[in-house]
Amino acid sequence: MWRTLRKTLAVLVPALLLLLFVAVMICFLNRWDSMVAITLIPVWAWATFGMVLSAISWILFRGSFALVIFSIWMASGLILSEEPRSLVRELLTSSNSDKNSKRLRVVNVNALGNESNLRIISPIDPDLVIIQQAPERGILEEFATDLFGDDRIVITNRRNAFLARGELINTLGETDSATLHVRMLTAHGFLIDVTNLDLAPYLPNPKLWQRRVWKQLTQTRIENRGLIRNYLGENQLTRGTIGRIVSGGFGTPPGDDVFRPLESAQLVDSFSASGIGWGNTYPADYPLVRLDQIWASRNLQPLKSFTAINPGATHRIVVTDFEVALPKE
Repeated sequence: MWRTLRKTLAVLVPALLLLLFVAVMICFLNRWDSMVAITLIPVWAWATFGMVLSAISWILFRGSFALVIFSIWMASGLILSEEPRSLVRELLTSSNSDKNSKRLRVVNVNALGNESNLRIISPIDPDLVIIQQAPERGILEEFATDLFGDDRIVITNRRNAFLARGELINTLGETDSATLHVRMLTAHGFLIDVTNLDLAPYLPNPKLWQRRVWKQLTQTRIENRGLIRNYLGENQLTRGTIGRIVSGGFGTPPGDDVFRPLESAQLVDSFSASGIGWGNTYPADYPLVRLDQIWASRNLQPLKSFTAINPGATHRIVVTDFEVALPKE
């Protein structure tokens, strides 16, 4: 009796895990709003779940089918998760700028309202600093002067702020949120439009299978996607001397459908393209999800992107070096 049952379970359990794999992959491929609770769980977490159950199935029932399913889940976790790619890239990738290009270092930091959480970025030597939950204006002014001297830009909107060295062309703060738009000319003559946003979070949580929570997650995604689409506006890039950066707290991990407007606008997630090391940013001590991101237009080529620890904050710092094509003289 047990032998017959074991043979049945040796096929049935892996088959169910294979069906689960197919269902999860279809959801990630289509990114339906109604399936947000499934796609919010990182691929590596799904892969770990599938691998553990496959391993248990093999231990209990000794079916070779379980090993095949284990391999499928493991391969999906390694190939589709960005964490292994960025860790390998740290060992293998190098980049160089040519003489006609200039490095532009962009730093995104959630300062949690504390000056110490902001000043920790000083050794990073940024060119642009994009801040969420910024300290008060006086602290920002002093810090910007220390960082950039008198040729500095300081723009705030509620708890968001923007610091840089260069010439301010125009600025716009959204009236219904802390989102901030800045157009500036860098010290090297490159015109850049920067959007600093901080969206409402919707994250994996133990209650996401509840109908009420699932519905709220879906609604937040729809609202955030609409906000990003509105923030992008009608600014279509038609010249190589104009760049676009959208940075801040997106409230959800990469791969979610909230990023579709950015992808449609042909912006590039700088860490996905050039990230090295462990790129997750939240929570700061043991980061499991990458909420803080820097997206850029294709005329800003990401050379290297990495995160840095900010001991007093809840989010890690994101740093990206861009290669900028300077206007011809």
